[in-house]
Amino acid sequence: MSPDEGASWAAAVAQTAHEVIARQPSLNPGELPIHDLMLHGWIALFGSSLTAMRALSAALGVASILLVYFCVCELFEESPLTRDDASTVASLSAIVFALNLVTIKYSHEARMYPLMLAAILAQVTIFLRALRIGGFANYAAVVILTAIAIASNFAALLIPATEGLWLIYIIARAGWLPDNAKVRRAAMIAIALAAAGLILLPKLFSSLHAASTGSLGGWRKLPALYEPFALFNKATGSIAFPILALLAIWGVVRGWRRGARDPIAFALLWMWAPPLMMLIASCAIAPVFVERYALSCFVPFFILVAVGIFEMPRASIRIGAASVGRAAVPALALALAIAFSLGHIVSYDRKSHDAQYREAIAAADSALKPGEVMTVVPSYAIEVLRYYLPADQLDRAVRYDSSATAAAVLIIGDQNLAPGAAQSYKKEYPQTVARLRGVTVLRK
Repeated sequence: MSPDEGASWAAAVAQTAHEVIARQPSLNPGELPIHDLMLHGWIALFGSSLTAMRALSAALGVASILLVYFCVCELFEESPLTRDDASTVASLSAIVFALNLVTIKYSHEARMYPLMLAAILAQVTIFLRALRIGGFANYAAVVILTAIAIASNFAALLIPATEGLWLIYIIARAGWLPDNAKVRRAAMIAIALAAAGLILLPKLFSSLHAASTGSLGGWRKLPALYEPFALFNKATGSIAFPILALLAIWGVVRGWRRGARDPIAFALLWMWAPPLMMLIASCAIAPVFVERYALSCFVPFFILVAVGIFEMPRASIRIGAASVGRAAVPALALALAIAFSLGHIVSYDRKSHDAQYREAIAAADSALKPGEVMTVVPSYAIEVLRYYLPADQLDRAVRYDSSATAAAVLIIGDQNLAPGAAQSYKKEYPQTVARLRGVTVLRK
């Protein structure tokens, strides 16, 4: 269990839904309790083992594959592509999405990010549909899905902000004429997005500051100006990224020439606007440039990759005396995209990325003398200690307090510590009990 998963577990394991709601603000300040309540019900059905809790995220991740398909179909509904061609692009997008590490990785964690991604995908699909045909039901769905997405994690605010930019473009292109049907639909959607924001406004102001400043003890550095570009390279892999990037560029060029300019332009805006907003916010307010906050931005990248695969020339390829069919080049491009993406997954899985908190807690427990207690930094990882300790021994773990020195044993996690913090802790706790992957156990 990671410290972040510990926070989700601690909120969701409460006895009642009312208690879940009461615990959530202090444990997960960057959201409303929608995910914690879902996890609460899930635990009631399947238990609180890591496998059971992570299965909820896995289910949401699988659902997102289907949502990608529907989103792409809606995106290209009014493009020059036929419905069959749009369906093919949607299928390719879903395949690339499903087989990429960045989307798989977060579906393995008992956190709110798969819920946020699924909600965003559903919201963007309805947003595009409402812009295309209008209708009260679609406008109402935009309000509801926008509120759900933002409630799942406040980072989802980046999406309605991006959609607002698109609406401004649509209205400006139509000459700001109120009698234009698309202008009226765009105005109604803008009202719907604003209504969703107003529903959540009382909670947003109080929680956004805590989330952006890392009040739970985390530490983030100011991002470099190239981070929005590096984001996609890091997430998809240094070997896979050049292949995917070339396919995406080809998709932009070919899709634009084919006449699918609005879908291509919207995908580019969706891909780049949120990372750039995070960069600006990081420089102007506080560091908030985090990969998981921009999780949905990888979807338009994969859509452009799918368009690039679809637009590859249909040419026969000869292998010896045999001639392969005319779809061989797109099939080869898809095979390369899948192969390199799977290679990135295999390479990632060969290394351990977790911290051995369970083993560290066992080592710390064995090092304690009667009446002594243990603590942990970062301090919010205390919930992991409470998860692994027996129910009758929870009093052996206390939250770290720099003004008190009651704990005899300290567990230090490698991540989310300010520079130089580890050395100061080691001066206070000079004896090393155990060095484990991602975590160290020290004693006074």
